[in-house]
Amino acid sequence: MLTGGFEGVVDAKSRVVLPSKLRGELGEKFHLMMGFDSYVAIYPEENYEAMLSELMKMKKSSDEYLVLSRFLLGNAFDGELDSAGRVLVPGVLKKHAALDKEVHIMGVGDHIEIWDSDTYQKTQLLDAEKVEEARKLMNY
Repeated sequence: MLTGGFEGVVDAKSRVVLPSKLRGELGEKFHLMMGFDSYVAIYPEENYEAMLSELMKMKKSSDEYLVLSRFLLGNAFDGELDSAGRVLVPGVLKKHAALDKEVHIMGVGDHIEIWDSDTYQKTQLLDAEKVEEARKLMNY
């Protein structure tokens, strides 16, 4: 399971070093895509395939399928780590997440999210109330 939060940077060539803990859990084959919020999502192959399987169960002519397939598949890229553990973030994804310099990288169970650090901090403040409400839904 992908877990943990880490600070990092986007270099001049749009590369981000993934923390070794996350690299080890990510596997050899993975995919980058737009997140549902302003972040870049990285899915291990198995989890990517599971998500696509759910997408393919939708009615192909529905507006929801058309919107989701364009959003998810039209902006999906195969990922590759270089020898330094860096992943190249394609321009369209970098723009979507407004990645500038400092980033927050975190494992959130089935995928990794890369956020612009400032955006992440602002989102965390806004989500504090939602966390309290969501906590009540846990059977723990």
